[in-house]
Amino acid sequence: MPGFKKYQSDKNIKPRKFAPRQEYKKFRVRTAIKTFRDLEVYKQTTQLSSEIFQLEISAAEKNKTKLMEEAELLYGLSKNIPRLIAESYGDKFSEFDKAMNKLEKTAQLVSSVISKIDFLTASVETLKTKETLNKFLKKYQIQRVKILNLKKAWIRVFGKG
Repeated sequence: MPGFKKYQSDKNIKPRKFAPRQEYKKFRVRTAIKTFRDLEVYKQTTQLSSEIFQLEISAAEKNKTKLMEEAELLYGLSKNIPRLIAESYGDKFSEFDKAMNKLEKTAQLVSSVISKIDFLTASVETLKTKETLNKFLKKYQIQRVKILNLKKAWIRVFGKG
């Protein structure tokens, strides 16, 4: 037939090889967890809380006293997150449902921290402070996912929930 091209046969098509999914390596247990202090999410949220404690509002801001009050509220919220993680770790063997509720409350607190950071970012005018707050925002968004992953892992391991 004129104008008809012969297509390649299926023999010449090489099968695709897929690389192993990298996210599995990220979330595996790296070391033995003996106490809540060994949990990566506990360590990171404690560090974030201490960094928020050191947050300074520039004197150039118009409403510095009000912004400082909001930063204090942010610090109060952030320091409760590692506390609830530690409590849920302690409750997971004796009162599993209570531990799951505390992890859920922790995820809600992280959402509150994120909304407070959004408010402060919109309220401040200094570029350096906005950049610092945006770094906190990104880190807390990651921590929220890690908390929810921890909850899923505990449900999978302990077979309850």
